[in-house]
Amino acid sequence: MQNLISVAEAETIISKHLDTSAVESVPLHTAHGRYLRQDVLADRLLPPFDRVMMDGIAISHARYAAGGTSYPISGTQAAGSAQLTLSDANSCIEVMTGCALPEGCDCVIPVEQIEVSGNTATLRNGDEHRLGQYIHPAGSDGPAGEILLHNGQRLGPTELTIAASVGATNLQVSRLPRILTITTGDELVDPETTPAAHQIRRSHDITLQSVIGGMGLGTVESIHVRDDAEALNKAITGALSTHEVLILTGGISRGKFDHVAPVLEEILGPPHFHGIAQRPGKPMAFWTGSADHVSLIRADDGAAKGGEECKRLIFALPGNPVSVMACTARYLIPALRQMLGGSSWQAPTLPATGSFKCPAHFTGLAPCRIRDGRIQLAPPSNSGNFLALANTDGVAELTGDLAGKELLNHPASFYPWSHHE
Repeated sequence: MQNLISVAEAETIISKHLDTSAVESVPLHTAHGRYLRQDVLADRLLPPFDRVMMDGIAISHARYAAGGTSYPISGTQAAGSAQLTLSDANSCIEVMTGCALPEGCDCVIPVEQIEVSGNTATLRNGDEHRLGQYIHPAGSDGPAGEILLHNGQRLGPTELTIAASVGATNLQVSRLPRILTITTGDELVDPETTPAAHQIRRSHDITLQSVIGGMGLGTVESIHVRDDAEALNKAITGALSTHEVLILTGGISRGKFDHVAPVLEEILGPPHFHGIAQRPGKPMAFWTGSADHVSLIRADDGAAKGGEECKRLIFALPGNPVSVMACTARYLIPALRQMLGGSSWQAPTLPATGSFKCPAHFTGLAPCRIRDGRIQLAPPSNSGNFLALANTDGVAELTGDLAGKELLNHPASFYPWSHHE
């Protein structure tokens, strides 16, 4: 490993090597979770007409102010029908929620506050009625041409509702990066395999697929490579021609069979960093590659090819499960968000309670739970104890000088491994 750098330095180095993803157009109904790459504008006033907010009758308020209490019903205004006109101010028009306010009316009386006998509506005694009540005025939510959704926003249910309301049926979004996870280690076997006494079942690929896929940050494939330098070189070289992001787990420390760093240096040269003053996840390393390192082929979906510059991002994570999750939350997820959204993502600061262990000169990345907008620290006994991660939501970043202390609502940055906004 190189000399250890700080967490902030690692974040800065990764951030400056990120490019914004290419753009593609997708139908509205498939855009959930994607990152918008255009502004979506109101195509007309919102609401586009004076909208009735209650079932009842629409009247001229001047008639009510002059003492009118009974109103012949001259028509019915249904939602979706063309606007009617109140031709006689002494009468009223029945109205339904969501319909256009009839011309000549400026007050809506809810059905609960009237009595209808024959064809006449009579106001109930004791109720007061204001000019403009139960009317959603045209343009009160926004004018035509106003930006309703901004470039870089993640599209959730409410954003898609807005897009549909203004006829944005095809949206420009960031193309999802193609990501390959490469797990390493001769001790790992498939989850469906019964392991020998000296083996364990592989889980990192499932972890990364669920985190990245669940947050809509990329399309993920996985392979496993044994602890063999030649096999690893072949796998990485092949992956660089087909995937924008490579995530390797294990084999990045100083052990005799840790081939990841030497093989990546052989292919790509020295890393941008290898080793961070953090716990867990100290051995993490980061490389970038380009067309100078591997022959690239253009596909119809916009991937780079043919000598054209196309940056590859390579995250080499330690093999312990807690380290994988901590590094994923702290570095990988923010990097993918920046690529897709076009700007750096800022972690929220929340009050943290509990304790954690960490060298004083390191940064602690403590697994935690979020309860009522507060961080409850839930650090495991060691970075291999993945069982302790059950029901946790991400990691809290804390300075090492706080280690061993019992914190009570101490401010900490929170990095999730699932959506918490």
